[in-house]
Amino acid sequence: MNCMCDESLMESLRAGETSAYEWVYKKYYPSVARFVQRNSGNEGDAEDLFQESVLILYQKIAAPDFQLTSTLKTFLFSIAKNNWLKKLRDEKLVTVPEDQLISIQDIQDFASEEPSPEDVQHERLNAWMARITVHCQRVIKSIYFSHEPMDNLMVTMGWKNRHTAVNQKYKCIQQLKRASEIG
Repeated sequence: MNCMCDESLMESLRAGETSAYEWVYKKYYPSVARFVQRNSGNEGDAEDLFQESVLILYQKIAAPDFQLTSTLKTFLFSIAKNNWLKKLRDEKLVTVPEDQLISIQDIQDFASEEPSPEDVQHERLNAWMARITVHCQRVIKSIYFSHEPMDNLMVTMGWKNRHTAVNQKYKCIQQLKRASEIG
């Protein structure tokens, strides 16, 4: 799993896909670890905090009424940051105000870092996917993101034969292609 858009990533996390959790750890853990280590913690604290934060993230996104209002990366960092500050307060390790404790550099590194080419590519893909029908979004996500076998998709979508499935796939790819040409 190279990179994922937030919606696809949340679906994979909800489904309990190991690869999605590995991707989250690989991409998001370093910033959380850096924040913890710069604010009275060590690597072990960072690992524990990240695990707790991912569990909370899972509980939040599993709720049927959950609406993500930021990037998943920012949301997870906020969970981690708030939990770390609470732990420091509870253990009386914080004697300075929070605004002095939190390193502005960490928050800027995490929340507004220069988007990687992969992130830019995913933002484009998200925009294109938003321009196609819900039916085609489901087909594209099933085939290309979830790697669902065509035979399973045929049953799920109620298609009568493989020819219909291939035809639907083609039509959806064409919709996506037209969406990409618009911008």
